[in-house]
Amino acid sequence: MYLNIILQCLLIAYVHSLSAHPVLIVVSYDAFRYNFFDTKLVPNMERLKKSGTYADHLLNVFPTKTFPNHHSIATGLYPEVHGVVGNSYYDPDVKKVLKIGYEMFHYDENIKPIWRLNEDQGNGRYSGTMMWPGASYPYQSQNITYVKDFEPGYDWHKRVDTVISWIKNPDKPANLVMLYFEEPDAHGHAFGPNSEVVKDLIRKLDNITLYLEQQLKQHELTDKVNVMHLSDHGMIGVTPPNFINITQYMTNGTYEWAGASPCIQIVPHEGYEEQIYSSLKTASVTNGHFKVYKKQDFPKRWYYKKNPRSPPILVMADVGYALDDLIIAAPKYAEHFNFTLTNSSEFGVHGYDYNVTDMHPFFMARGPKIKPRHKVAPFNTVDLFNLFTEILEIPQTPNNGTFGNIVDILVEKHGQYSVGSILIISVGGVVIALVLITVAAIITLVMIKRRQNMTTVAALNKRFPQTFQNNVIEAQHLLESEEA
Repeated sequence: MYLNIILQCLLIAYVHSLSAHPVLIVVSYDAFRYNFFDTKLVPNMERLKKSGTYADHLLNVFPTKTFPNHHSIATGLYPEVHGVVGNSYYDPDVKKVLKIGYEMFHYDENIKPIWRLNEDQGNGRYSGTMMWPGASYPYQSQNITYVKDFEPGYDWHKRVDTVISWIKNPDKPANLVMLYFEEPDAHGHAFGPNSEVVKDLIRKLDNITLYLEQQLKQHELTDKVNVMHLSDHGMIGVTPPNFINITQYMTNGTYEWAGASPCIQIVPHEGYEEQIYSSLKTASVTNGHFKVYKKQDFPKRWYYKKNPRSPPILVMADVGYALDDLIIAAPKYAEHFNFTLTNSSEFGVHGYDYNVTDMHPFFMARGPKIKPRHKVAPFNTVDLFNLFTEILEIPQTPNNGTFGNIVDILVEKHGQYSVGSILIISVGGVVIALVLITVAAIITLVMIKRRQNMTTVAALNKRFPQTFQNNVIEAQHLLESEEA
């Protein structure tokens, strides 16, 4: 009985110290362009990058906007499948423009983001999302265990500390956490990616990356937790002389528009489709710095047309140009951040075709399941979903990713377990065996001592039947040597 109790306590203490399942942290830095590493402003990230597996860049999805790309990372699906076709969109069902909200991320109620899929496996699997776009809402009518809603400016160190606390929770230790930082995107739009403001943010992101590693080391998690650092898209600078007013070519009241530079979604009112398309097409030739597409003409490689939320007409500015929304936003940025708007003022823009180099995000990872000091070829962000499921050891759901693109990132397995797992299991087995031997020895000594006591009582009762009838302690003393 004593042995059973001790073993149960040991097992409870072990299980509650960390999840029994593989642990993964995914960190996203919004608009952290792949070649920000060339700035020499990120020594900590550069060192971490070289210690694990990295790619020069990732190939993201169109449009290269925050919400579509973060949901593609989380689901392994293209925007035409998961339905997040922009940071805003025209919903044909409710017939109005919608921005971020429950509806945006629930085009198909059957789609499960990785955090929902992980928890659905049960058996002590718990997910946490720290401000990840789209993760504040329930999926399949269920919330996950840990959710922190988006709160601009929320202290970065507190974000990391909270993530560590979820992983170390004694009752429900998280084995998957998605951690989001809204920079350098938030300030990059107002100041441009080449500004001193963005350079300072890049330095701070480098420092918070170091802080995360330090906290993992302090809590003895470095060799137990897999960590991926990545971004959703890049960013380029655009100045006011390259802003294009396209609404001048359309009649007010004949259309709806959604999205933001460089790609604006145009939804003509009934009967105005050809008129609006023809006018924009003619203007695009005259201006020479933007293109106009009908839905049926969207490039197939965008995987963007086969969804009712995709617009009938899309206007795409050329690289280095922006559209009406930035004409409206620029003076607001100047007022909010207290700077003088001039023709040389630079603003950050993203959303161009994913084959534009400066739209590329970065990727690096390290951990017990990740190959050390290893470089892989660029791969697609939709492939990440398969990488997540493989590391977490959960079944894949249908997705648009290719498993073959990510297999070289993973440590090779030997049978069912990797070498690291075998070492951990072996060491754990030795420790448990030693504990069991110690416990068995203690119990044996207790039983021998108890039997000696019983023998002592019997002997003394026979010699002194009245005096020592029930006095075990005194009987033991009388049989001990004088030196004891």
